[in-house]
Amino acid sequence: MEYNAAYVERKAMAAGFDEAVAEVFAGRTSYLKIANAKIDSIVTMDERNAFLFVTKGKRVFRTNIDRIEPGSIGRAIERAKLGVARSVPKDDYYGIADGPFRYGTARKPDRAIAEYDDSTLVDVAQSAINAATAHGADSVAGTLIMATGSAEIETSGGVSARDDSASARLSLRAFRGGLSAQSVAVATRMRELDTDATAAKTVEYIRMASGFGRIRSGTYDVIYAQQPAGLLLSMANEMACIGSVETGGFLTGKLGKEIADRNVMLYDDGKSADLVGSGRFDAEGHPTQRNRLIGGGRLLTYLHNHSTSVKYKTESTGNAGLVMPGPNEMVLEHGNTKKSLDSLVRSVDRGVLVTNTWYTRFSNYLTGDFSTVPRDIAVYIERGEPRFAIKQLQVSSATGIRISDNMIRMLKAMSRAANDTVQTASWDSDGSFKTPSVLVEGVKITTA
Repeated sequence: MEYNAAYVERKAMAAGFDEAVAEVFAGRTSYLKIANAKIDSIVTMDERNAFLFVTKGKRVFRTNIDRIEPGSIGRAIERAKLGVARSVPKDDYYGIADGPFRYGTARKPDRAIAEYDDSTLVDVAQSAINAATAHGADSVAGTLIMATGSAEIETSGGVSARDDSASARLSLRAFRGGLSAQSVAVATRMRELDTDATAAKTVEYIRMASGFGRIRSGTYDVIYAQQPAGLLLSMANEMACIGSVETGGFLTGKLGKEIADRNVMLYDDGKSADLVGSGRFDAEGHPTQRNRLIGGGRLLTYLHNHSTSVKYKTESTGNAGLVMPGPNEMVLEHGNTKKSLDSLVRSVDRGVLVTNTWYTRFSNYLTGDFSTVPRDIAVYIERGEPRFAIKQLQVSSATGIRISDNMIRMLKAMSRAANDTVQTASWDSDGSFKTPSVLVEGVKITTA
């Protein structure tokens, strides 16, 4: 007998629950490490795991299943019984999505990634190393991650579906003349993982600077390269989830209101096959969608699963989260676009190019006040020309400046963008996003 999602769902319903959702995932992920411009190590992990979500009389419970075999499944069902009995009823819970659904043609993962082996990893990594050194890097570090997997879902709502995936993620950090820069490229097709372009961009950030310099605390126009732009703007997708709206985030009470520059178009995309963060269905089996969150400067929708859509008398946006909705991949488009990053730089009279960030924190989620610290190279711009790499501190990865801003103000002040849209990710988190470099006017910067 095959112990799959259908088996888990049947066993759960036989145990007396009102609803059950079972998802089983099987996959393989390999991690290659680059250090000192050499391939350091490769680690590969195979995984097969599952989760079970059940309800009983508006009481909900979710548990993981560590092994897909009768004993482990039985123990998970017993945990679910106990968890449901001890949980508090959710009076605003209105059930899972009713299927079956039509998902269209099944996605076919790129064979070049799906059938990868160690030699594939080595070839891609070595190509990136060679490209970075050819473009002028003194040394290179980073990681290459390739993953392939299959998820199957079965629900008491009539959903029975499967989704196959494959992805590659290259994080490349280049060093030159005491400076560093980092870029991350992600793709669902090997041909879209352009190692030369990623290396060239990373080294070019360093080449833009002529020596080191210091700036004063004040207000500057800030160009966020794709990576920090995506990391910051994806927070809007998180705050558009109805659970964040209910608990009090910076988009609470903003539906239909002007919150951004009229040229900003922000999407939550769970559907597009070229996006690493996409899939055929959400956590309750509802088809994923491309949801336009911001258009014409206004917030157009919140993100819902089936239960919250019933509560608010709207439609599911394909963002389950069974307990609460969650975001998919953030996609930014801008109606006022310069030809290149260089063109965007030339349009700035007094500003800073930020290529990477860390320690991004909110001081007030309700108002959207946040701060973030530029990491790796940040370039001071004056009269449209890059002048120097900002170095307030003698620490290799720190610039010594802090950006303090407000998310709504940032969206409204995002007046221009470059035509350099890529799918990328943060160097220190799993989420991905698709965005160009953007210009935000009037940003407060303090110095150490």
